[in-house]
Amino acid sequence: MQPLRDTVYTHAEMQALLAPRSVVIIGASARPGSFGERTLKHLRASFTGPVYLVNPQYAAIGDDKCHPDLQSLPEVPDCAVIAVPREKVHALVAQCVAQGIPGVLIFASGYAETDLEERQAEQQALADLVRGTRTRLVGPNCIGFANYAAGMRLSFAEFPACETGAGAIGIVSQSGALAMALAQSSHQGTAVSHALACGNMSDVDVADLISYLVHEPSCQAIVCLMEGHEHPARVEQAARRAMAANKPLIVHKLGKSPKGVYAAWRHTASTAGTHDSWKALFARSGAVLVEHFESIMEVAGFFAKAPRARGRGTAILSTSGGACILAADSAAAHGVDLPQANAANAKVLADAIPDFGYALNPYDTTAQVISDPASFTACASALMSDPAFDALVMPQIQAYDAATPRIATLNAQAGLHGKIACNIWLTQWMGGPGYAQAAASPHVALFRSPDTCFWTLAQWQERQQAMDAQPEPERLALESQP
Repeated sequence: MQPLRDTVYTHAEMQALLAPRSVVIIGASARPGSFGERTLKHLRASFTGPVYLVNPQYAAIGDDKCHPDLQSLPEVPDCAVIAVPREKVHALVAQCVAQGIPGVLIFASGYAETDLEERQAEQQALADLVRGTRTRLVGPNCIGFANYAAGMRLSFAEFPACETGAGAIGIVSQSGALAMALAQSSHQGTAVSHALACGNMSDVDVADLISYLVHEPSCQAIVCLMEGHEHPARVEQAARRAMAANKPLIVHKLGKSPKGVYAAWRHTASTAGTHDSWKALFARSGAVLVEHFESIMEVAGFFAKAPRARGRGTAILSTSGGACILAADSAAAHGVDLPQANAANAKVLADAIPDFGYALNPYDTTAQVISDPASFTACASALMSDPAFDALVMPQIQAYDAATPRIATLNAQAGLHGKIACNIWLTQWMGGPGYAQAAASPHVALFRSPDTCFWTLAQWQERQQAMDAQPEPERLALESQP
């Protein structure tokens, strides 16, 4: 669509758009269920800055004054939300540019995704309006976004209320609905810093949003759901920028099948490209490509919490011999090393684990820990302190109150020794006792399968090796880019 842009936008160029200090809703409405009415309701629920309303049909909406046009506003706002039909959008964007409004969000659909030449031309005209100006535009065909770090949800759709904090994940997606689907992991304890959608990408695109999150201190890892991109070089530039800043980028690529490729075009007018070419791009630029959508937040949650991988092994510690076998098989399948503890820690483990258990890696404490919780703490402490291990994995067989304190023990020991613990939630009681605690713990990563856990551990080691092999001048050059 738009002419080739060589570089991604900087954080500063998008700050007013994605973290505005003031907002105007053009097309504000009192009609229940309208985009203007819903946007105002969601914005008021979280945003503390000035909110201006523009609609010549109203003098006021509730307690808010409604202005007839942009020229009547008392100041130039940072961001304008255009909540009107497609036919009125172009003139309003032109007014925003003329007023010097630095951020514009367009809800209206019916542009390039219709596959009609005249609608593609309309979308290109929007890109032409903002090109070379200070105005950055998200959309059209975009439901909006949420910047939880800035305390705002700018959308007519029901973005969930999320908590930021340690291990917070920033989400980037062309599909707003999928961004919301991932953000709802916050209901089970996952910290989310941003849920950013870009729709048809007439101006700001997924590469720009990745670049923005690289320099957001509230975001410890970036998830990207990508349908396609006309300019892969910009995506690679953003991914390399993330790698240079040691901000893990976790990607799920949609549009792998012929019908998926066509669906991507009809959804956001995205050219999907071949899956093999994208796979190669992400591999050389340090991104972690996750093939299964349902695993992406687990993988990102791990990378958001994990320290630097040092190339050492993993310890498995469980109260179940069967769970130890499951974990050991997955470790072998993904080439994750399971070494033994050193002599001093081996003695601690042997003393804490009964003779009907197993005091070698994978370590089976048996159900004895129910009556002797201190034995689990002794084992976790010994393994976390041992220089043979980078990570400790606990496959958890059941969700029940007696097991929940073990999560706190793992978190404390991992934090003390600068390592990472993984809780594999083998029970099918999703959201049962301990689930939210594990998801929210800053040093515990929560997984739902041994396979995903040990695949992620292998990716962690490989990514670190790639980072360490990157020439220092190249790393410094990338890090210096805004």
